Amino acid sequence: MLAEWVLPAAVCAPVTWVCLVWRFREDGRLLGTVRSTLAAVAVVLWTSGMAALASGLLLPHASSVPPAAVGAVAGLGLVPKRKLEQSGEHPLMAIVTLGDSLLLSGLALRLQTDRAEWSYRMSSGFQDCWDLDAFADRVCRHLLSRVDTSGRTGRARTNLKREIVERHRDVRTAAQKWITVETKIEKSCQQQARERTREELRQARRAFGEAEQYCAYLLDLAHAHGKRSDDKKIMELRRRSPWEAVAGPSAG
Repeated sequence: MLAEWVLPAAVCAPVTWVCLVWRFREDGRLLGTVRSTLAAVAVVLWTSGMAALASGLLLPHASSVPPAAVGAVAGLGLVPKRKLEQSGEHPLMAIVTLGDSLLLSGLALRLQTDRAEWSYRMSSGFQDCWDLDAFADRVCRHLLSRVDTSGRTGRARTNLKREIVERHRDVRTAAQKWITVETKIEKSCQQQARERTREELRQARRAFGEAEQYCAYLLDLAHAHGKRSDDKKIMELRRRSPWEAVAGPSAG
């Protein structure tokens, strides 16, 4: 009982977790929120259960297969792979991992939602684009200072640096657009001694919303490539005065 049912599940669980970490290494944080944690645990439990079931039901008819091997193979089934007809995968593997595709899809969606909500939360709440632009500058320097980490190839570092710079440039362009619109509206209102029209309010809000969107897009990289403990640093950068962006250190 122990060898045929418990051992495969015990071996499968850590193998599955390692495969999940590798599979979603740049897609989000498996332990980022309660929901993502539950989704990841569900994948581990399901795969371990399938490994135990396959071992308990199939090993009596194939005694030469070690129970631990069944657990390891079931966990490795989560590694991204090509289509079945191209990879030469045994049909038994599809049966053992039955249901994983649905759970993995739910987990991927949950990670995307968590990342989008975090990025939007961090980029919203600024009074104007002056503060938002200064925050984006600090985030850009913070991300660039952490690109050169061990385990990342030179090509990956180059691509990530380019992506950070491009997304930061989009924020600055959108922020400058808001500043131009805001200055033009303010000057017109002062010259004509009037309040802003609904159309002018709409133009300013649209320009500001565009800058927030690009800032969230930049923060998306911080969430995808950073750890949950690094969120405190992002919050610290957000609370800084805009003038600290000029006088402060060049890297977070």
